[in-house]
Amino acid sequence: MWGNQNRLTALVFVSRLLPFISFDLISYGAGLTPIRFWRFASATLLGLIPMSFLLAHFGAELKTTELTRAIPIALGLGALTFGSILWAAFRARR
Repeated sequence: MWGNQNRLTALVFVSRLLPFISFDLISYGAGLTPIRFWRFASATLLGLIPMSFLLAHFGAELKTTELTRAIPIALGLGALTFGSILWAAFRARR
């Protein structure tokens, strides 16, 4: 089941997109599987690009001195965080 290279690559890729999953845990777990290094490295790189872009973009927007632009972004990030927590709590309750 875990020996399929495509499944392992997809698992690493998706886990890199989710900010609440420990990178160390996924890296250690991947090291225990037969995933090829180049697949692990490419899935990690491609999985980190979207989050890195978003963090850099939002950080640059929050750095601005215009409060009218910074407040909606801070509220949006807070809503995303709070929404994720609510979703996790809802899933745990089911």
